Amino acid sequence: MLAGRAGHPALAAPLTPAAFSALEHVMVSPDGGGFYGVTDKTLAEAGLSRRVVLSVPHFLFAISALLASDLVAMLPERLARGNPALQVQEAPLAVPGFEMVMLWHERSHRDPAHQWLRAHIMASLA
Repeated sequence: MLAGRAGHPALAAPLTPAAFSALEHVMVSPDGGGFYGVTDKTLAEAGLSRRVVLSVPHFLFAISALLASDLVAMLPERLARGNPALQVQEAPLAVPGFEMVMLWHERSHRDPAHQWLRAHIMASLA
């Protein structure tokens, strides 16, 4: 879902792919500072590119940036629709979903409690 702060002037009506590309975007990049992702690949296939002006490591940081600016971001639907402070709409292009991963520090890798938690998370997502 495309999201911006409630009342964002650019999100008052559905966007064309070109208008979507012209907006300033926040990108979530958990691996640290990436500025190119699945949305950019989809746009490139349509001959377009977007303006990513901020890269953050977590969706919650992206939401904080959206609420304090006129930036927009692609967010998971459940997260975007569940926040009344955000205005959301479908992206003008079909963008594939993203891969969910679990990350943990090496010191936690063999911890029995951490292993138990990871196993339960995986079981709940299977």
